Amino acid sequence: MSDIEKIKIIDSLGQEFTLPKTFELRSEPLSKKSSLLGVAFVHGAKDVSDGMYNPRIVTVSGKIWASSDYEYNEKWDAIAEHLIKENIRIQNRGRQINCKKVQDISHDYPSNLGYHYGEVGISFLCLDPFWYSANAVQKQFSVTGSPYQFQFDVGGKVETYPLIIITNSDVNSDFTLKNITDDGREFEISDSGAVQGTEIQIDCKEGTVVRDGETNLISVFSGLFLRLLGGRTNQFEYTGANCNITFQYKNAWI
Repeated sequence: MSDIEKIKIIDSLGQEFTLPKTFELRSEPLSKKSSLLGVAFVHGAKDVSDGMYNPRIVTVSGKIWASSDYEYNEKWDAIAEHLIKENIRIQNRGRQINCKKVQDISHDYPSNLGYHYGEVGISFLCLDPFWYSANAVQKQFSVTGSPYQFQFDVGGKVETYPLIIITNSDVNSDFTLKNITDDGREFEISDSGAVQGTEIQIDCKEGTVVRDGETNLISVFSGLFLRLLGGRTNQFEYTGANCNITFQYKNAWI
C-alpha cells in the first residue's frame, strides 16, 4: 500500500507548503443553487435558478505537537504564513481545489494537558467548487482544410473550461469552433487583424479573447465559450483558415 499524500497549500507563485501528517481535510456539503418562485393555484413552486453548484467551503484541521513553546510557535507560524494569502490551491490525494481566501480560523490551546499541544481549524472559501488534476492536459491539432472535425477523450467526471489557442497559418479573419458533443455549443471570431502568424487565445474560464497577448477581441467574439464534458469523448468542428488548435485544461471532479 502506497503512503497517503500529505495535504499541501500552494500559493499563486507555485510555492508549496506541506501540512503536518496530523492534519485532515473535510468538505462542507455541496449544494446546487435554488431560487423558488411561488405559483398561484398550484402546489409547490418553480425553481427559476440556473441549477449550477454553489461555492464550496473546505476545512483543513489538525493537531500541533511540540516539546516547547518555542517549537510550538515555530510550527504554528509556518502554517499561519500561508493564511494571509489569497488565490491559493489545496492539494489532497493528487487533486487540487482553487481557494479564493480563508473564511475563518480557530486555534485552541487545551489547558488541561501537561504538554505543548494545540488544535487548529482553517476554513477556505472556494468560489469554484470543483477539484482539478494537479497537472494540465494539452491537446493539439493541425488544420489543413475546412470544415475540419476532430475529437479527443476528456478525463474527470464534470465539465471543465479550457484555454484554446489558435495559431494562424494563413489569414483567418473569420472562424468558428463548435463542440458537437455539447449540443453544438459554438463561438465565432471575426478579426481582420488575424493575419498569418498571429495567435488568438480564448480563455473559456475567464471569458477573455486576446490576439498576440495584447489586443482585446471580445467585441468581435460571438456565441458561447466552449466547455469540455468530462468522462467522455468530445467531438469538434472547426470552420476557417488553416491553423493549429491547442486545448489546455485540467480534468475536473466534484
